Amino acid sequence: MRQIGIRSLTISTLLCLSAPAVAQAQSCAVDLQSIEQAIARLEISYGEVLSDISCDAPTLPAHELMCASSFEQGSSLWRMGRLDDLAWVYAYENATKQEVDHHNPRRDRSFLKRRDACTDEACLCAALIEHTDASLGGESPYEEK
Repeated sequence: MRQIGIRSLTISTLLCLSAPAVAQAQSCAVDLQSIEQAIARLEISYGEVLSDISCDAPTLPAHELMCASSFEQGSSLWRMGRLDDLAWVYAYENATKQEVDHHNPRRDRSFLKRRDACTDEACLCAALIEHTDASLGGESPYEEK
């Protein structure tokens, strides 16, 4: 009987510990296929653009979440970041009518400040969606048609 109690406690503990991770993984309710299609379209011209986030030793909570997402199957956060990086350079070049160095593009400092202040996935999702919508307008996979 005691062993069943320990097993129940262990299962309950595991369920409680995994619940936040499950909830967190579901906080970005986006269509991953649409994101991948938008990335594929932009990578034709902007494939050299890389993330400003280094996952070698991330120190900010936002960077840690983004980097962890790159390893989680079915997680869209890292791919949303990829799309945003491409979309920003696309928008910047279209607005200025000047090509930028795709290996070291100018970054939107106000967006980076907002993104990097996030401490949870919901905040990151909102920041990425808003910035990508602003960059792509009607071509954004997030914007309601």
